[in-house]
Amino acid sequence: MEFEIRTLPLTSTDNIHTLEGKIYIPKGEIKGLFHLVHGMTEYIDRYDHLFTFLAQNGYVAFGFDNLGHGKTARENSELGFIAHKNGWKYLVHDCIAYSKAVKEMFPQKPLVLMGHSMGSFITRLAVEYAPEIYDKFIICGTSGPNLLAKFGLIYAKLAMFIQGEKHVSNTVYNLAFGSYNKRFRGATDYEWLTKDRQIIDKYSADKYCTFKFTLSAMIDLMKLVSGCNRAAWFKTVKKDLPILLVSGEDDPVGNYGKGVTAIYDKLKLQNTNVSLKLYKNCRHEIHNDSCKDEMFEDILQFLN
Repeated sequence: MEFEIRTLPLTSTDNIHTLEGKIYIPKGEIKGLFHLVHGMTEYIDRYDHLFTFLAQNGYVAFGFDNLGHGKTARENSELGFIAHKNGWKYLVHDCIAYSKAVKEMFPQKPLVLMGHSMGSFITRLAVEYAPEIYDKFIICGTSGPNLLAKFGLIYAKLAMFIQGEKHVSNTVYNLAFGSYNKRFRGATDYEWLTKDRQIIDKYSADKYCTFKFTLSAMIDLMKLVSGCNRAAWFKTVKKDLPILLVSGEDDPVGNYGKGVTAIYDKLKLQNTNVSLKLYKNCRHEIHNDSCKDEMFEDILQFLN
């Protein structure tokens, strides 16, 4: 099916930035709406292949660059910085606002939300805060509770008090991500993302992927992780919401399948309409790994 791509800017809930986004609109019958929220240190254009696939199959696919990311950052110095205070809340409410804006364009169509990695944390909170607007939910490349999160949050707050909100701390980075690349061989720090050498090389050369989070943004990230893994989240998510969890078996973010499975088990206690698929021999970005075609078909089947 043919489709058109439009830019779709929207004012952020911080009332400062413009969320720079895209919408892929099929020219034939529209089956539904698909909103994707991207992960940490990347941007929405990296999902062009998924959006193209879904638009060709009748779905309006859309998303935007989060605060501190991609073209939403007004200059390079804003990359990796979310907000002076409560940036994590702006990320969640931006997701909801963008969903609502597109839903108003196609009010009769069901809306599916998907979040990858940091986007999974954002969207897990979005379906809690605005349960009435989402009809299905896909959680991709997520993580369970992190035992180091509380210590990391305390350390990051202390470091920010001393060094400032825009300081980049290698110590905090190593605490959070230092173990991710240890199982994988390669010349970069990004082998944990995918086995695809071309993707890694492209990522390594992209200024919109190689920046680092400031201390304040790391605190926002930790608050997102703790917020979507608290006991109350599992109890408050809509009981009849169809949920699909997808992850690579070799994804360190999901503790090599263990963390994702733990989330699935907790959701199953509240929701009988939840399913899980782990992709063998695939890493964090399953949409950019050897399983991507299978994953795309699984998403389409879930949408249909």
